[in-house]
Amino acid sequence: MEADTAVEAGLSLIKQLASCDKSSRDRALRVLLKTWLPAQLNVQDDDMRKLWKGLFYCLWHADKVPVQTQLIDRLSALVLSLHLPLSLHYFSVFLLTMRREWSGIDALRLDKFYLSIRRFMTSFFTLMRNNLWDLELVKRLMGVLEERTFFADDKCLGNGVNYHIASVFLEELRPFLPLKADVLEVLLVGFIRVSAQVSDKVLLGKIKSNMFDVLLGAGKRLLEVKKSGDDVELGDEVVVFGTIALKMGFASKFYESGSSPECCQGNRKVLFGLHEGFMKLEKELESSGIEISFPDVVYQDDEEVPNLVPLDSEEMDVSKSEPADAVMANGSAGKRLKKCKKNDKGTGGANTKAEKKKKKKKKNKKENGSFDSDSEKSSTDRENESGATNGENSDDHQVTGADAFKLEDNVISNLQMQFEKIAAEAGLDDDVPSACDLPTVSDKGPISKKRKRMKKSVEEEAEGGTNAKSGEKSAKKVKFSMKNNLVWKPQSPLPPQDLRLPPSATPRGSALKKGVPPGPIREMPSPTKKVKMVRVVAVKKARKAVKRIKKLKSRPT
Repeated sequence: MEADTAVEAGLSLIKQLASCDKSSRDRALRVLLKTWLPAQLNVQDDDMRKLWKGLFYCLWHADKVPVQTQLIDRLSALVLSLHLPLSLHYFSVFLLTMRREWSGIDALRLDKFYLSIRRFMTSFFTLMRNNLWDLELVKRLMGVLEERTFFADDKCLGNGVNYHIASVFLEELRPFLPLKADVLEVLLVGFIRVSAQVSDKVLLGKIKSNMFDVLLGAGKRLLEVKKSGDDVELGDEVVVFGTIALKMGFASKFYESGSSPECCQGNRKVLFGLHEGFMKLEKELESSGIEISFPDVVYQDDEEVPNLVPLDSEEMDVSKSEPADAVMANGSAGKRLKKCKKNDKGTGGANTKAEKKKKKKKKNKKENGSFDSDSEKSSTDRENESGATNGENSDDHQVTGADAFKLEDNVISNLQMQFEKIAAEAGLDDDVPSACDLPTVSDKGPISKKRKRMKKSVEEEAEGGTNAKSGEKSAKKVKFSMKNNLVWKPQSPLPPQDLRLPPSATPRGSALKKGVPPGPIREMPSPTKKVKMVRVVAVKKARKAVKRIKKLKSRPT
């Protein structure tokens, strides 16, 4: 009872597959394709046809290429995920639905149904490969394909499905090649039988041009390459298709099917023409003495566990020497190398710390000047002594603020000595401030800029006029800009509302010149406009006068 209710619940969602609302279609697809259909072991033929009619119109409503391709991939992937009997039933009803609905597909929607046929053919071959190209399964699948398409006894006008399958069959088979000769015979010989028994001339032309002509041309090119001695890769299309054309014995098969009583009379000419082409190709292969054979093919399951690569003896020694937490379950040689690098960094911690201190000293040199050679030696000796005393624990040692200030005191004292030597050699005046007047650094921390300025101002007041140059430099500078020196004064009294004038702009401060009273800036009208107006008026008056004179002359006396 529970199974029957589940089936009824699943079938009730089929109508929603053809809904105009995308959300309802997606909901029905999610329930039917993910939960309901994979849980079924067997579905009745009528129910499967109803399901595929809903899926057809679900694809009909799908707009935009990404949405269409995603839906087609979901539908074609079910061929691989369902149980094998149900998968065969699902594929056969797909072909039946395509043929039944093909005549109602308009030109705008035709491409997505062409794509669906291609993707289902790819899943068709993938199902064979997943079952290691079992001959019984290959024969069964090819029987389903021929019965539902080429030899279908229905009255549907779905020949376009047959044409497209014949056109793309070899293209979709190409990624799965090379194959063994017995599998290729089951896959390709069926099309020789179809081309002999089918009365549709268009289908016969599609099979000839898209399958056997391609194989015949590849066989001719492969013979030419072998005769010239050029190297060709084994996976090349010429080698793969040319080997099939040369070694499958198509000439005898075309002759047998063309001379059989079941062959249509109108198809014999095409079959015997193909027989002659392949016979000529096989004779050329025999006369040339070139040996061509099918490559050795070993079918492997995709889910097979890969072989593990053993580690070298050196890597084993490294892994043994590492602690247990260093080697993880998914660990690799790269992670072990990183661990080793970290250990190397840990052993050389004292040296790296000393190098960092040296780099800091160099930066201080660039900023403050050059050090004395003796002071450099003494500082480096101190660093080496500290590194030697600390040893491996130097990584944990942190320089406190007092130590840093002591180093800065040494640097400043050395700089003072250098500046004093240079001043003595150059013979500078005593008025110039010496380097000894530099601000000292206390143990509490560096002095801020504001405190330095305050100290300088106090010292200048105490010294008086001794530092005249610095006093002249500290004079206040006044910058003038027109934007900051304009005063907008409203006119008084205010003009009437119908006449609004802009306020007057009066410059102030240092912008005023002596002897020039302040006042609003007014723009004078250009005199050229008035001259033009006067000229125009004078010309008009002259014309009127000329007209009056002409009228007076024209009057009879």
